[in-house]
Amino acid sequence: MPAQVIVPLKGGSDADANHRPVGPTYTQVDPPTLYLEKLGQQWMKARGEARPGVTYILEALPAGYALFQKPRVSRPSYVDKWLYGHPNHKPFDSPNRFFPHFQYLMENEGNSIGCPCTVCNTKGGVLPKGEGSSSSSKRSSSGASSTKSTQSTPPKRKLALAPVPTSFLASAPYQHKGRPKMVLTGMDASRVDEEGTPDVYRNLIDKLKRYGELDEAVMEPMSMDWRAEQSILPELLRSLEEELQWVPRAGDIVLYIGDIPEGFELLQNESTGEHLFWDPDIEDFAGEPTWQAGLVGQTPADSVTTEDAVYQVQKETNVSISGVRVEPLPDPNDGNKALSKRYKYVPVSQTRPFILWKEYLGHIAEKDWHLTIKNALSVMATMSLMGKHRFRGHWPEAQIYCHGIYIGSEMLAVGDTVRLLPKAGEAECTDILVIKSIRLKLLNLDKASTNDYDEGRPYNSECWIFGSAYSTDSSRTSKEWLSAANALTPKSAEGYAKWYPLHPSNKELAVPFSRILGRLFEHDAMNLWLPSNGPRDLDQGRVGLLEAREFARAHDQRITASLDATWFWGDSRAEALDLQTVNGLDVSRYDAERDPRELRKKIKVIEGVGREQNPRPATGAPRDLRVFMAPSAASTLPTRTSIKRELGSFSGNSSTDENSGPGPGRNGHDVIDLSSSDDEDEEIRQHTRVVDDAPSMSQQKKAKVMVFID
Repeated sequence: MPAQVIVPLKGGSDADANHRPVGPTYTQVDPPTLYLEKLGQQWMKARGEARPGVTYILEALPAGYALFQKPRVSRPSYVDKWLYGHPNHKPFDSPNRFFPHFQYLMENEGNSIGCPCTVCNTKGGVLPKGEGSSSSSKRSSSGASSTKSTQSTPPKRKLALAPVPTSFLASAPYQHKGRPKMVLTGMDASRVDEEGTPDVYRNLIDKLKRYGELDEAVMEPMSMDWRAEQSILPELLRSLEEELQWVPRAGDIVLYIGDIPEGFELLQNESTGEHLFWDPDIEDFAGEPTWQAGLVGQTPADSVTTEDAVYQVQKETNVSISGVRVEPLPDPNDGNKALSKRYKYVPVSQTRPFILWKEYLGHIAEKDWHLTIKNALSVMATMSLMGKHRFRGHWPEAQIYCHGIYIGSEMLAVGDTVRLLPKAGEAECTDILVIKSIRLKLLNLDKASTNDYDEGRPYNSECWIFGSAYSTDSSRTSKEWLSAANALTPKSAEGYAKWYPLHPSNKELAVPFSRILGRLFEHDAMNLWLPSNGPRDLDQGRVGLLEAREFARAHDQRITASLDATWFWGDSRAEALDLQTVNGLDVSRYDAERDPRELRKKIKVIEGVGREQNPRPATGAPRDLRVFMAPSAASTLPTRTSIKRELGSFSGNSSTDENSGPGPGRNGHDVIDLSSSDDEDEEIRQHTRVVDDAPSMSQQKKAKVMVFID
């Protein structure tokens, strides 16, 4: 008898566990042996790990998927089987059809955005004949001629699903006042905001409370914003994986020089450290540049190499294509935002990460700074999440998984390598983190008011970054942690120093977002920006970042208006920076042309006649979906600017008492206090604990991975 091996799953699933068939003729197949055997064998073969004479069987289906069978009406001796759970409510009719989707989930931590399988990329999917599934509101009955469409909505199956917009940069309604509207659906109630869009997170929280456990993709089929995003987001995420980390990203704040005199170069004076114009004709320095702070609205459409970091490389295309569009940053405390309209296209070589502002402006008197510099310093204590795509929870706690986050001047995405601020008592930065997940944790849901628009007690929110951590300090590692699996470091970390793991390969480090110093820029680019004869360290920009955050806490009136607050949390990047226009288009509360009702009418046209049809991504983005996107992601749109909207109300807020974490307020944002986070850190090896014992992480009790709380 051949040996049999159980194949364990990798974490993550996109399933909607409420997608199940309706009708008494359906029965669940448990265990789903057919799928487990076929998937196990196919997966091991695809991984190149299958051995002759060994049979493989999957330990279980991804969470939320289930196999059902039903005898054929015309021939009851034959039984047909379908796999339910797909987030678009389309069943799979065979293991072979499900395998591409399953493999994509395993390779992308349960995220199915961009999945190439036929069910994700067909209009109607493969639907069983006969009784409909719970995903449809109306479906024709089979087995008899001339029957009428009937409603298939058993009370325990039909839920008030809460679609969510998961856009990268949002222009969401600025505030929500009063109690939310209620739309009753059978035994369930779906809350909507003032635009009529479902209040996604409150609906999901209510659903979690009813069922005790929930794991599903956040979706918003009744939002044109969300639909447009689905056609753009996968390509954007792929482009971020491919490009160098030093390259300016859409939504970043950068230092830039509007013009460099012809023939001049920007060089560092080795004796003073100043960055000055160099005149090759007289072989001497010839004055200081005027550095401005601007928002990156569009990124280069042409490929960028390390040489572009400082040299104006000859390009075949105009600077409006090969360069960066930057818009001077307006004052967040001033209602006049006209400064944003004075945009300019500049070569990448004329930009620098704003985190290096002190290195470039430290020799210039503050009175001589361009006014945009202080504007940028004023928003360095802002944060906004983006690309929220997964809701997982065990009552009374939940986590929302995000594709990215804006902290101060930079955008960070899953997969990036970032520098970590040193803990209390440490002199400089020595640690990096490869981001595996960005999570918003919702805590104390059972103690909070069920109405996020009243004056009752709110739930608490915290934002944490999880990933693999390394250090240049060999004293902080362990011999047991040194292994081939733990020796792999990201490309951006090459050339700095020898790296030592800070934990075993099967664990992750968890840090609050306030510990992030910024992206780890490639060694070669840093050497071009800040030439160094000695070994390159990780500490450039740290002092300037800490000073900038303190400046923001003293000057951003949105923070100073709240007692003991140290951060401003925006619903979107546009709101966090208090922008009126981006790339010439009105955003956020300034968009007078936003018409949600008209958009919902267009959604119905997109869906077609049959209400059971699943939502399809839009081929273009409506005007009020404003967001900064890479040119490659937005190339199908009328302009290089993709337009989209992030979530409206975030349905929750934080208090500033000692037991609360940071979180958005009842109006979708709030000021938050993380000043104690760094002070409470201890040595990492003293903080090793299993998830069950980790504070504020009871929602992960079933996880197989241990977590370090840093």
